[in-house]
Amino acid sequence: VIGDLKKMSPEWLRGTTLRGYGVNLTVGIGLPIPILNEEIVQWTAVRDEEIYAQIIDYSDAYPKGKSDSLAEVNYAQLKSGKITIQGKGVPTASFSSYAKARKIAGILKNWIKKGEFFLTEPVELLPSVDSGITFKPLRERKIR
Repeated sequence: VIGDLKKMSPEWLRGTTLRGYGVNLTVGIGLPIPILNEEIVQWTAVRDEEIYAQIIDYSDAYPKGKSDSLAEVNYAQLKSGKITIQGKGVPTASFSSYAKARKIAGILKNWIKKGEFFLTEPVELLPSVDSGITFKPLRERKIR
């Protein structure tokens, strides 16, 4: 995603910090998903109970390069505010705002309805194999 920070609304930009990781810029972005047929509806109409995430203790796993998963829970459990890990109740909190996401979706929906949202040609293409750009290899770790 490429954008001009000077033209962005401060409502969608936040400076955030995460202990052990440092300072970040958190940006709210709305992406339209074109619903062209019933198959796309089925793939996009996913409930929180159907989306799963691994629970990882990053204070231990990240510095040691471990991929230990403590549990697997669904988004409904995470959004409830409390999950159980190894028999203990653990409070949960979101890095994102569901209310802000709904607001962004509403704004984008209105732009589309009014004909004010246009698809454009890519500003820049992703690098191809013969572009000469090299990346460090990603060390893959097995999830246990």
